[in-house]
Amino acid sequence: MKLHFVIALAILIQYAGAQCIDTWPNPDDSSLANITLCNSCSGSCNDPNLCSCNDGTFNYCLPDVNVQCNDLDLTYCCPQGLYYDKSQSCCTTSPSCVNGCDIDETCTLGVCGCNTSRYQNLRLSDFNPTVICDINTMTVTVSKCELETIGLDSSTIHLKNSSERCNFPYSDSINGQTVTIIQAHAASNWCGNTVTEDAFNINISNTVYIGILDKPIIISNNISFNFTCGYKRNMQTVLKLPGIIQQTVYLSGVNGTGSYPVTMAAYKNPSLTEGYQNNDAVTVGSIIYVGIFVEGADGSQYVLRIESCVASPTDNRSDVNAFYLIKDGCVQGTVSTMVLQTINSLEASFSISAFQFQNQANVNFFCDVRLCDKTTETCSKCASATGKSFNTATNEVKIGLTLDGNLDFADSAGKHTAASWALLAGIQLAFAFIKLF
Repeated sequence: MKLHFVIALAILIQYAGAQCIDTWPNPDDSSLANITLCNSCSGSCNDPNLCSCNDGTFNYCLPDVNVQCNDLDLTYCCPQGLYYDKSQSCCTTSPSCVNGCDIDETCTLGVCGCNTSRYQNLRLSDFNPTVICDINTMTVTVSKCELETIGLDSSTIHLKNSSERCNFPYSDSINGQTVTIIQAHAASNWCGNTVTEDAFNINISNTVYIGILDKPIIISNNISFNFTCGYKRNMQTVLKLPGIIQQTVYLSGVNGTGSYPVTMAAYKNPSLTEGYQNNDAVTVGSIIYVGIFVEGADGSQYVLRIESCVASPTDNRSDVNAFYLIKDGCVQGTVSTMVLQTINSLEASFSISAFQFQNQANVNFFCDVRLCDKTTETCSKCASATGKSFNTATNEVKIGLTLDGNLDFADSAGKHTAASWALLAGIQLAFAFIKLF
């Protein structure tokens, strides 16, 4: 049996809204003359060379709602000149596009394309990207067809660092418009991000670049613009600053279900908004505030509980000189330690008076934490108050600090080093986006 057609533009597309054909005359090919519905001749559409009758005649037939085309290549379902409509399970005379086109697109031979006439008066100054700031992600969205109208190619979009590991643009449909979306990780050391700070906010910026369409007539220049997300200083967002001493591990959920990132860091103030950086030295006698928080867990059910914390002069919690600060949820009193009250049940913190191991420059903190189900457990008391140990199913998180070798007690607040970071300059497009939450 020979192939009778090739329909190149109709591969794997859906043709909504066209009229179904129940017979198809073809005087130029007697084998295709007056083809009828497969349902009338017990036909099937498993044959890659058109749908065929199974009544002994071996004639071709047209698929219908009762006999669907099952071949992956839908061009083999209908005779040349017809197109398979997957939504109606039939052959039609005209193709339309998969799932229809957005309101700013038109369908031509089964392919959605931008309807630039919709934006015929659009100018570069009217171009209006959007920026959404989440705690961990900065998302920039641009209109594909708006860009095409002013001569720009949304497929060329990239961030300041143009490497593949930093750029994952994708297409979507929002409010009936085809858009291109690109995301940046909200972190200080990620793919060209820059960070600035003040007493209240931490701002993270990057740059978006978009190139021109590859056409004989060029009507625009390449553009770039900065965008900025502002984060109010708190226990979590301060860790977006460069060089903050912290560690993140993954905490198992209750009964081993789920996995949640838990982070520990050391802070200089009781509001936990000023973190220790790698180049900071801690003054003996100053107060260190240790904060731990978990993300993604249900705060209405779970509490982040510190079961134990060990201080060690080395990276070994079992060092001969190591000792417990907290054990089974109870403060041990070896050095001045206080468990702090936190409003958020998925955060835990404690303060200690800074100390130094003899002849050692560093002190390392190892804390065992877990999610405690407050609907079934008592999560706030230590083991001595309940007569049992809580030290089960925990995960270890740790940080290390460097002590000031001068043992100067005069500066009880500790040393402070401020980082100065500038926003990117040279914006070719005369605007920037700033979002605060």
